[in-house]
Amino acid sequence: MNSNILATTSAVGSMLNAFRSHIRGRVLPAPVSLTFSADRREIGVQPEGGADLVQHLGNVLIWSFTLSEVTASWWRTTEDRLHVSVHGRTASGTRMKVYGGGAFSDCRGLVPLALDESDGVSIDELFTLVSQLRDGQHEREVA
Repeated sequence: MNSNILATTSAVGSMLNAFRSHIRGRVLPAPVSLTFSADRREIGVQPEGGADLVQHLGNVLIWSFTLSEVTASWWRTTEDRLHVSVHGRTASGTRMKVYGGGAFSDCRGLVPLALDESDGVSIDELFTLVSQLRDGQHEREVA
């Protein structure tokens, strides 16, 4: 019997327990994708949000507020889409990646990235982006 399968099964089982513990008692947006990476020992969560960039990024933020040691990055893909990834840890120390995005054109000129460029971004900057897009402030500033 291959011992690698036992180690992988044990790691995934541990992450499943950490995930259950993390969401217990919290009201969080449902994941549309949930992955457990045994080799990185990381849980990946893509919350619901569909094609609505504001809702999708807002849901990423809701998840990120439940994590500690948070770092984030954003990337404008060659297909002209915005991808946002937030990395952090649960209270038990399990690594978690929460991600989402949408059409870059929906950013309304508020994200300073060239095509295929990525950069670090703070949670405060993401919150400000979502707030400005939600409130339509970007339209008033451009006018």
